[in-house]
Amino acid sequence: MGRTFFTCFAAALLLAGCAAPSPTTDQPGGPRITAPSLGIFSRIKVPEGHEPALQLSARGVQIFRCERVGSSFEWRFRQPEAELLDGQGRAAGRHGANFSFEHRDGSRLLGTVVSHDQAASADTLPWLLLSTKSFGKGDFAGISYVQRVNTRGGMPPANCSASQSSQLLRVDFSADFVFYRRRG
Repeated sequence: MGRTFFTCFAAALLLAGCAAPSPTTDQPGGPRITAPSLGIFSRIKVPEGHEPALQLSARGVQIFRCERVGSSFEWRFRQPEAELLDGQGRAAGRHGANFSFEHRDGSRLLGTVVSHDQAASADTLPWLLLSTKSFGKGDFAGISYVQRVNTRGGMPPANCSASQSSQLLRVDFSADFVFYRRRG
């Protein structure tokens, strides 16, 4: 009985940690921004001292190119091409090459992948944590991290053929992006 109790108690603690409420931020006159609920072992958690400032969804394509790798051919990632949408579904900006983001107000971000979590299926993009540099004044000013979560689609087939060499493949995807600023 003691062993079963300990196992159940440990499982309950683990589940409680996964279900802990996520931090939220109130935007004056805007929607409440909530950090995504991530598992205990997630590698895309934003460092302490940052809070969610903005959330946008993306709809677009991931672009791949068929390239020779050793004796076979594979689809290799080139760039995303997506429209960013606000909570009401209105165009808010673009997401493109080199993990860049451009807001309709002219502010921009350039991101670098820090870490990733595997997606639930092979045809779905991994979730990412990006560190960013911001440029200009506007909604992206001061953004230091971005998480790509809730991905759907976006991954190419595992291989391509020699007859497809140098061809581009555009794979539909959608995702949510949560943008973080330093607290304070």
